[in-house]
Parts: sequence; C-alpha cells; structure tokens
Amino acid sequence: MGLSLRAGRPAGPRPTDPWPQWSYTGFGVFRRALAEHIGVDLTQMQRFGGPTAWDTVASPLRHLLDHADDCGELTIGQVRELAPALREAVSSLARQDTDGLLWSLDSSNGRAAHDLVALLELCVAEHLPVHF
Repeated sequence: MGLSLRAGRPAGPRPTDPWPQWSYTGFGVFRRALAEHIGVDLTQMQRFGGPTAWDTVASPLRHLLDHADDCGELTIGQVRELAPALREAVSSLARQDTDGLLWSLDSSNGRAAHDLVALLELCVAEHLPVHF
C-alpha cells in the first residue's frame, strides 16, 4: 500500500500522465528532505506534533508539506506556486546525492520526485488540480 498523486481531470488521469508513487515511508523521507531544504524542522510544525503554524513558512513547498498524504487535493493556485519551487528543490537534492542512492533517477524516491515535478508542470499547463 502506498501513496500516489494524479492530475485532477474530471474523467480521471490519462495513461500518459506522470504518476508519482511512494511508500508512505518514502514520502515521509521526501517531505523531511524538502523541509530541511527550506530550513523547516517538521517536528516543530502543526500536523507533525509541533506548535508552529504553516502560515509562518514563506516557501511554496508548504503546500505539499502541510497536506494529508492520503487524501485531498492541491488547488490550481497551489500547484502554480509549488511547481517551480519543487523543481528547484528536487534538482538541489539530486545534486547533493553524491552516491546516487536516494534522489537520482535510479532510485524509487528520485523517480517519484521527478514524476511529481512533471505532474505539477502538466497540471499548470492544463490548469488542473493535483489529487492525492
């Protein structure tokens, strides 16, 4: 059992759409890496057991970090904000992954992260939300 994200088309996703998928553990690793990338300690944030509200975080990555991982959607506006920030973050993580085990395209987390960037960019181009 795991997590997958898809384009929010009324008729459902197309077979050619990017389809990022993680285990829940893998998605947790991804979110921790994104939070660290923007200098956020998840343990201090609401939804992760801490008192700090997400509206104090300026980065658009907050839309992905402050979201249930098994239901709901990212709105079209959130997707527009999130796409370029996530592209930059995923590229940065891949550059820092010197052994290529976690964020390269050869790893499941790396493939899923790159697929999520591609999905967000597709949804921006087609004005679609992203469904969890």
